Amino acid sequence: MAVSVNANAIFAMRRVGEELQRLRSQAGLQQEAVGQVLGVSRYTVGKIERGRAFPTDEQLPKLLKLLKVTPEERAGIVATIEQGRSYGRTWYEQPEVQALFSGDSYRYLSLEDAAERVSMHSGTYVPGLFQTREYIEAIVAFGQRHESTEHRETFVKARLKRQEVLTRRNPLAVDALMLESALRAVVGGPEVMRAQLRHLVACAGRPNVTLRVIPFSAGAPSVAAAMFTIVDFPGADNRSVLLQERVTGETLQDDPAEVRRARRRFADSTSYALDEEATIRCIEEIEKELL
Repeated sequence: MAVSVNANAIFAMRRVGEELQRLRSQAGLQQEAVGQVLGVSRYTVGKIERGRAFPTDEQLPKLLKLLKVTPEERAGIVATIEQGRSYGRTWYEQPEVQALFSGDSYRYLSLEDAAERVSMHSGTYVPGLFQTREYIEAIVAFGQRHESTEHRETFVKARLKRQEVLTRRNPLAVDALMLESALRAVVGGPEVMRAQLRHLVACAGRPNVTLRVIPFSAGAPSVAAAMFTIVDFPGADNRSVLLQERVTGETLQDDPAEVRRARRRFADSTSYALDEEATIRCIEEIEKELL
């Protein structure tokens, strides 16, 4: 079977990443040290080494100099990068996608793509990775009602494309919390919401997904709607990242103290949630109640 253009680009990134990782290990350097020279974080270095992105034109000369590559190694790496770039960009690097997102909201897309695991509290919304097209369309119809039809449709497609991290070769592990109110809000009407609830059950059945609901009976935790996501990357020397929802938009930070606080908050919230089996029963019961 022919390999797709996108797949060829991915294979090239993996070859480059594996070679750079080998050279870094050979040089006895940690990802943090490399990141300091490049002016980037450890998880960005890890993303390159895992074949999720090529080093930029600015980063590459610094990286090759730091790793003390031979002329033959340099030529091989440069040729593979040039070949890979000729195949096309990742989906979130497309201009039409970049125009939809800004700042940390856009940066999060590449971080999620490079991640090994995310722990998210989605508050009063169904987690974005589990939303159906119709649910997204209903949210967008309200939240972006002043945007053009083309803009809204591109946004919906981008949200759906993002969900491919769940089914990729090494699927993203997702530990998700949501409030019961997110299940009972009839977004898009009863038919759309019934389909969304059935889709949630299907997502919860994936081996890489843990989904738990905080019921109304939990009291105060059932109305704590602040959304946040903790992003973890492969490798012991990769610092985790925290994405938080603010009134002014989403913000990213990798301060270890803030990430620890978020982990405690997630653990505390989890202690009030239904277990996985009870969560499925809760979702199914709410679906039956919808007229």
